[in-house]
Amino acid sequence: MMEAAKKARHVLLGTGTPIQTEISELWDLLQVLNQGADHVLGRLGSVWKRPEDALKLMTGEDNPTAESHYWDLLRNPLPPKAEDRIFDAIRMDLGIDDSAHFTDLPVSDLDRFTREDLADKVAARKDGLTFFQRTNPILRHTVLRKRSTLEDMGLLEKIGVDIHPSRQHERPFFEGVGLFTNQSFDNAYRAAIEFTALVRQRNKAAGFMKNLMLQRICSSFASGLSTAQRLLEKGLLEDDEHTTELSKLGGFTADERRYLEDIMEALSRAGATDPKFNAVLHYLNNEGWLGLGCIVFSQYFDTANWVAQELARRLPGERIALYGGADRSGFYHGGFFGSVAREQIKKAVRERTVPLVIATDAACEGLNLQTLGTLINIDLPWNPSRLEQRIGRIKRFGQQRPSVDMLNLVYHDTRDEDVYAKLSERMRDRFDVFGALPDVIDDEWIEDIEALDEKLSEYIERKRRANAFNLRYSTTVEPSDNRWELCARVLSRKDIEERLTRAW
Repeated sequence: MMEAAKKARHVLLGTGTPIQTEISELWDLLQVLNQGADHVLGRLGSVWKRPEDALKLMTGEDNPTAESHYWDLLRNPLPPKAEDRIFDAIRMDLGIDDSAHFTDLPVSDLDRFTREDLADKVAARKDGLTFFQRTNPILRHTVLRKRSTLEDMGLLEKIGVDIHPSRQHERPFFEGVGLFTNQSFDNAYRAAIEFTALVRQRNKAAGFMKNLMLQRICSSFASGLSTAQRLLEKGLLEDDEHTTELSKLGGFTADERRYLEDIMEALSRAGATDPKFNAVLHYLNNEGWLGLGCIVFSQYFDTANWVAQELARRLPGERIALYGGADRSGFYHGGFFGSVAREQIKKAVRERTVPLVIATDAACEGLNLQTLGTLINIDLPWNPSRLEQRIGRIKRFGQQRPSVDMLNLVYHDTRDEDVYAKLSERMRDRFDVFGALPDVIDDEWIEDIEALDEKLSEYIERKRRANAFNLRYSTTVEPSDNRWELCARVLSRKDIEERLTRAW
């Protein structure tokens, strides 16, 4: 309980976990803090204890104007008088000092001028934010400082990201930002488009199928081949979020199956080679990335496993880690593969005994790889927050290089390249690579690249607006008036324990 409470006192919200999990964890920690300290979330019946309702207030979706409604939100828990003069006036009117954090007195007990002043404040927006966006207990007890903010404040050294390929420097295998394809890929890609068009004709609800198929084929030959094979055999895909939708499609028609067979034939043809592997090998050997340490990321285990196997074959003297699911991780070395627990891979990377890690997005969370200096995205999820999580594995405290390198592989003249081209226009700041991208891109945006461009522009405009956390916590990082949430540095473990175990 004590460890959870310590953690809760300085929750750093970032993009390390999916947002729903992150919200649940935050409220769990706040509930721990609330034990014996009901000024955090309030007493029984407090709206702030219910994340589904509290989030609507914090985002401005819910903006109460009825006096009985907003009084109920304010009285449980009652904010401290120092937060705003209106709370000082409320406490004076009701005869409540700062040691009390709840009142069951009605709003009619307030002085008339206090009620009018409160109504004006609740109705007014400041910096584009509603009253309860600026004033709420979650904001009061949660500190948000992203790495970019700490870098701007000079508390962390900036680590740049050099993105490859760049339009300024020509590289073999590339046409602009896209990889040259070959006949095998082109045939499979066309067959995938025809297949998804047929499925969509007989089932309008199957709009997800096109993006699913194109992402998997654009991941690698291995992923495209296994996807077509699984659909032919079972009609389902392993570990896919669309399992329910796929099960509703029923069996595929003869024409649909013919296109799936065309995909398999194209990608398994003798002599068919995947251009992505040649690019990976070039950067590892010719660009020196193997010596700097490298992690290769993929959305799909089929792709990650294929890359690991091929690299083990071409680099037999290297120890290569495959970081996948709990039962699919291990080391390739000397032509052999041995399964190990993922903790052993983390230890090997930390001790610099393995220079090359091939990983699925299972490694996006809770894995520190600052001993590696380069990253290859062998495929690109159409999800900027996932990309940010990937680069965050090496762009972190303890990284020895002033800038890290990131290679993004997409096939030329594909939907993958179109999406990446739009995203890369916003990835020009080498220190805040993903700062102007939304967390998630909807499937509908992918269907229309111009619509994607408009949505990205709308997001950037919204992001320029004020953020309640930034307004509250970014003005200073120096301790003041013994306020724990403003502390930026502690000197030892003893200092941490002493500060975090002080009574409220």
